[in-house]
Amino acid sequence: MTGSEAAEEECWCDARAAEVAACVDRLAPEHGRIGERPAWFAMPYAGLWAVESAHRPEWIGWWVIAGDLPTDAIAAHELPTPRDALRAFGKRWMLHGEALDRGDVPPAWAHLPDAALPKLAAQLKRRGAALQAWADDAASWPADETDED
Repeated sequence: MTGSEAAEEECWCDARAAEVAACVDRLAPEHGRIGERPAWFAMPYAGLWAVESAHRPEWIGWWVIAGDLPTDAIAAHELPTPRDALRAFGKRWMLHGEALDRGDVPPAWAHLPDAALPKLAAQLKRRGAALQAWADDAASWPADETDED
């Protein structure tokens, strides 16, 4: 990686980290530290950050995703790895996109104006499918994470 590529990556991660902090403040009432770097990322599409539990320091309490997709948080309960979290976001977003298509607004998206929901439904389904594909792609993960399937 060249120096300019590393600087671009650092800038991208810093910008996403600010989005993650805003999301955590909005969605996660109690939390500890936010990871300094993403636990996983595919620049410029998505980055996944671990957020410390407020009740169990040094443990992951939340996963937050940001990038060219909606910024969202999910509890880390039963999602011990970034790969598990990515798969869970993908599944949740596909279900939320389908719910929006039926006219049901999941609480996670109730803060958005009604006019934004049709576009959001399509985006959630596309991005959800992409997240699940990344989670299922062994080449996207270190060797110690590919053996879990």
